[in-house]
Amino acid sequence: MIRTVRDAFALSFERLLENPTPVGLWALQKTLLAVEGADASRARGVARSFHACLRALESKSASRSASRWGALLGTAAVGSVSLPELRERQGRGLGELVERALPAFLEVGSALQSAQAWEIEAQLIYDEFAWFLYEELWEVSAAARPDLGAEERRERIDEVLDPLLDPALPDADRAALLVDVFRSVLAARVLPLLRS
Repeated sequence: MIRTVRDAFALSFERLLENPTPVGLWALQKTLLAVEGADASRARGVARSFHACLRALESKSASRSASRWGALLGTAAVGSVSLPELRERQGRGLGELVERALPAFLEVGSALQSAQAWEIEAQLIYDEFAWFLYEELWEVSAAARPDLGAEERRERIDEVLDPLLDPALPDADRAALLVDVFRSVLAARVLPLLRS
């Protein structure tokens, strides 16, 4: 049975770490607003950025799906409109066929370029949050391991965050890594509040 507000906070935080959601982070933010001090302020900053990260990943996923469907539907629509026209005009000159087909192929190219533009936008999400997490990991590491030199600290953080910036890594793996790093940083910021 939960005995104190702190126990309830610890339990809800544990559940949030198991399954981070924008709704869960929103609730955490409300709880953290009731706690004063620099540690709580830092925890709120991480919670805010983690919330933005999860929302961006949700949006990116929906946008990617819509972009891919758009490209597929555009290609299918062009094929369904152009093929009957081309059959109908079999006896006509090659010039007219090319003239009629060119706009259709341009539409397909446009749909494919839109899908590519989405990939570029997705990269920016990882860049933005890696920037934030680098600073957080530096501060958390400096507090936990003050004995590490700047170069060693940098190398350790680079090992964690460099994959986020690698476009060769599959998107699902990068998203999972991003969420895992956020979980760790959030835990490092909230646990001192639970101990005090």
